[in-house]
Amino acid sequence: MAVTALILFAAAPARAEWRKAETAHFIVYGDTSERDIRAFAQRIERFDAFLRAYYPIETEYETPKLEIYLAEGSRDMNRVYPGIGGGVAGFYSSNSGRIYAVVNTTVVIGDVVLFHEYAHHFMFQMRSNAYPSWFVEGFAEYYATAEVRPDRIQFGRHHPGRMDVLNLGANSWARMEDVLKWRYTPSGRYPAYLYYAQAWGMTHYFMSTPERTRMLGQYLAAVVRGEDSVAAMQAATGRTPEELQNDVRRYLSGSINIWTPQITVPEPEVTIATLPRAEADMIWLDIRLDNIDVIELPEEEDGQTRKSEAQKAREARERAEMRADLIRDAHAAAARHPGDRMARLVDARAYRLSFDPAAALTTLEPLVGSDSTDADALRVAAWALLDQAGKETDPEAALRLKRRASGFLARSMDADPMDFRTYLSLNDVRRGLASYPTENDFATLQAAVGLAPQSFEARLRLGEALMSRGQNAEAVVILLPVSNSPHRSIYTRRAREMIAAARQAQGLAVETFEAPPEDQAEPSVEAEAATAD
Repeated sequence: MAVTALILFAAAPARAEWRKAETAHFIVYGDTSERDIRAFAQRIERFDAFLRAYYPIETEYETPKLEIYLAEGSRDMNRVYPGIGGGVAGFYSSNSGRIYAVVNTTVVIGDVVLFHEYAHHFMFQMRSNAYPSWFVEGFAEYYATAEVRPDRIQFGRHHPGRMDVLNLGANSWARMEDVLKWRYTPSGRYPAYLYYAQAWGMTHYFMSTPERTRMLGQYLAAVVRGEDSVAAMQAATGRTPEELQNDVRRYLSGSINIWTPQITVPEPEVTIATLPRAEADMIWLDIRLDNIDVIELPEEEDGQTRKSEAQKAREARERAEMRADLIRDAHAAAARHPGDRMARLVDARAYRLSFDPAAALTTLEPLVGSDSTDADALRVAAWALLDQAGKETDPEAALRLKRRASGFLARSMDADPMDFRTYLSLNDVRRGLASYPTENDFATLQAAVGLAPQSFEARLRLGEALMSRGQNAEAVVILLPVSNSPHRSIYTRRAREMIAAARQAQGLAVETFEAPPEDQAEPSVEAEAATAD
C-alpha cells in the first residue's frame, strides 16, 4: 500500500501555489507556476509599454496598478462571478468596489480579451478621452489582436471573428450613420457582434495610412468639442456616410495593413511572492465581497430592454439567494483561518452584508488600533460606521459616527494614498451636509477621479459637485466619457441627463439621443463570450 501511494503521489502533478507577480503597472494573481505568472506579467507590461510609446500619458503623480486575476476555467470564473457563462474568456470591472480584470487562462482568446479590456482601462487615462462610442470599442478591438513577444510586437492583425461577421454580406451591415451615433443595446436593431465588428473595421481603416489617421484625429477632436458625429465625419473625410461605408468595405476585402514597430521594450522587472494560505483560500471571496453593495442599488438597465414583473421578481430572488450564499461562504472561510488578517476582513464585510455593522466593527478591532497602518481594515471599519450612521435617527449621533469614520479614513489615506475608494468614502461622509461642497470636497473628488478615471461613480460625483457651483463646462468634460460609453446603464443615462442640464444652463443646444429601433435580434452567447466587455 505504501509503495502504491508513493507511485500515485509521484505520478500526480504538483499542486501550484497562489502567487503574486508585480510589475511597474500591474499586480497579477494566479494559482500557477512562477514561470507562467512571470511570463504573463511580462507580456501585459510589454503591451502597456507599446501603448505608451504611441499614446504617451502625462501624469503628475504615480498611478495605481491594475490588478489581474488568472482564473483556471469555468470553475474559477464562477467562483468570482457566479452564473457567468462557461465560454467567457474574461472581464474587466471598473464600477464596483475595486478596479480589476479576470482572465480565463483555459480559453484560447484570453490575451485578446485582456488586451481589449486593458485598452479601455488605458484610454481613460489619456488626456482626450471623451471619444464617441464606436471608437471606444474600435480602439480596444484594434489593439486586442496585438502579438506581444520578447523580440517583437505586431499590431493591426486580423480579427478572424470580426471578419467572419463582416463577410456575412453587405446587407447585414449597420448603416454608417447608426454606427457613428448609436450605442450598443441588447434590444437594438443590430446585434452586439456586428457593432464590434464594424467598429473594429472602421478603426482599422482609419489607422491604415497617415492621411486617414489625420482625418480620424480631426473627426475625434470635433466630436470632443461637441459637434455632431455624422457631420464631423463628413467634414473630416469629405465622404458621405454611404461613401465612407463603401470605402471601409473595400479596404477590408483586400489586404489590410499590419504593423511591426521598431521600438525597444526593456525586459520588464517582475517581483514574485507566494500568497499566504489564508489569502489564497479566500481570494475569490475577497473580490466578490467588494462587488456587492450593502444597500442594493437599482439594477443597471440598457434603457431599452423591457422586463415583466415576474421576471424582475425572479431575478430579485436569485440576487437574494446569491447574497445569502456569499455571506455563508465568507463566514465559513473566515472560520477556517481564525485570527488571520484576511479572514477578519472577509468576515467583517460579510457582517456588513448581513446589516450587522456592530459585528463588523468588533471583528476588525484587532486590526484598527491606534497604531494601525492597515489601510484596508481602517477603510472597512469606516464603512461599518457609515452603515450605522445611515440607520441612526438622532442627527447628532449620526454626525458623531461620521466624524469617527472620517478619522479612520484619514488614517487609511495616510497608510495608502493611492486607493480611490478612500476618497469616495470621505465624500460619503460629507455629502448631504449644509456646507457641501467645499474646496476640500472638490479636492477629494478630483483625487478620486485622478486615481481612477475609469470609475463612472467618481466622475458622476465630481460632475454633480461642479454643477452645484455653476461650473457646467467643466462638468461636461468630466461626464462625457461616461455618457459616451457604448454600453447603456444607469451611469450613462445619469451622465446624459446631467450633461443636458449643464448645457442648458450655458444656453447651449441640448443633444438628443435617438433610441435605436426595436428588433428581436439578440447577440449570440458566443459573441458575448468573445467580447466579454
